[in-house]
Amino acid sequence: MSDLTNASEPIEEASAEATPAPEAAPAPEATPAPVAEAPAATTEPAADAAPAADAAPGSPTPAAAEPSMTEEEQAEDQRKKAEERARKEEERKRRDEAYEQLQHLKDTNATFDVVLIERVKGGLRGEYNGMRVFLPASHFGIRKNVPEEELGTAIGQTVQVRVHELQSDDTGYKSAVVTRRDILLDEFWSTIAAGAVYDGTVTSVTTFGAFVNIGGVEGLVHVSRLSNSRIDNPATVVKKGDRLKVTVAEVDSEKRKLSLSHREHEESPWKGVNAAYPVGKRVKGTVRRITDFGAYVQVAPRIEGLLRISELSWTQRVKHPSDVIAIGQEIDVEILSANEDKQQLGLGYKQTQSNPWENVLSILPVGMETQGIVQQSSTQGAVVRVAETFDGFMPRSKIVSIGRGQKVELNPGDTITVIVAGVVPASQSLILAMKGAEQSNEGREDRRERDGGSFPRQARQPDSAGVTLGDLLNDSEKSNLYKG
Repeated sequence: MSDLTNASEPIEEASAEATPAPEAAPAPEATPAPVAEAPAATTEPAADAAPAADAAPGSPTPAAAEPSMTEEEQAEDQRKKAEERARKEEERKRRDEAYEQLQHLKDTNATFDVVLIERVKGGLRGEYNGMRVFLPASHFGIRKNVPEEELGTAIGQTVQVRVHELQSDDTGYKSAVVTRRDILLDEFWSTIAAGAVYDGTVTSVTTFGAFVNIGGVEGLVHVSRLSNSRIDNPATVVKKGDRLKVTVAEVDSEKRKLSLSHREHEESPWKGVNAAYPVGKRVKGTVRRITDFGAYVQVAPRIEGLLRISELSWTQRVKHPSDVIAIGQEIDVEILSANEDKQQLGLGYKQTQSNPWENVLSILPVGMETQGIVQQSSTQGAVVRVAETFDGFMPRSKIVSIGRGQKVELNPGDTITVIVAGVVPASQSLILAMKGAEQSNEGREDRRERDGGSFPRQARQPDSAGVTLGDLLNDSEKSNLYKG
């Protein structure tokens, strides 16, 4: 019994220190055998109870392991918590006040200053009267893509902004997004003026011109203002990403539209054209445009010359240039004229080919009878192609008469028999007569002479081609000439 008594004493002392006295009462009711085992389970391991708790993370620590706070410590802790609550309440009030001020600034579209304090994801963070505001990188300047270096150097600066967006939820969380892009745009459109020069970047190219970015604002360089020379396709001159010097041509601040011009900053491709393209020089060119009166042929980048319809063929009366050449066709041309000041080139196509008129008399001697195909027909006469090469003119007086004052009707494509009435190689002139027309004309003149009247003698004098003036006039004109 003495061993049990000695063993029970430390248990009672330990329990007295750990728990209140009333909690220790059940111990005497334990049976001897369990009490004898109790010291082994509770005496020595009691000192290791705290380490055992540390060995099991997450398990609750017994209240006995927490150090008790003195009254002074508890008072200090309560004071600190009260101060923290007061500080947070003060911050909340300041944020609410700042939020109300920002709401008013947004409603009035007013500007205000913000200090940028740090770089954050997507932009910069600033502060306004104790409330944090966010300035997106896309709203930092006029350009949407601002370099990282520019954003970094902005920290610590005070910038002028406007409210872009405000948010407030049920939990009381408030946020503000600001912008300075609109402010800079307003300043840009209020200060830009026609005549200002900028270095810009081509952002896109269209069929009607190129859009150029000057400091974040895009303007259009119309194709007519892209170069000093004519350009059909702007893509042949500029491409996206090109740096381009431009002059402001027109400003529409209301619609915020900008018209730009580049041709003032381009060295004229026509400089020195007189020396580069002397008269008589033959060059290769590409047909770029065709009109009713001729074609424009490009002989060098941004240099086009005019090839008139009369310079397309030696022998044929061309109705339209497309009958001889086509757009995109490469041809040889000869320089007929050059004018640097007026930026003009006169070109010839037939000059690069042999001239059939040099041998026309051997091919079509006067008096020769041959077949011809009618090309055109009018009240003055008809154009007839002979020898598959030469277009000759058949005056109305050289067309067979079928009655009083009536002539045979000729239509394009008709094949007729003609007689060569006159040839003048120097002036590239070929006069034709329809077979049977000369006999009727001679008989009519003989009758008029017998009746005591005829055309004035000079009207019957042949020219160097053997053609009289009367041959080139119609009946009405001859009558008027006779009366005169």
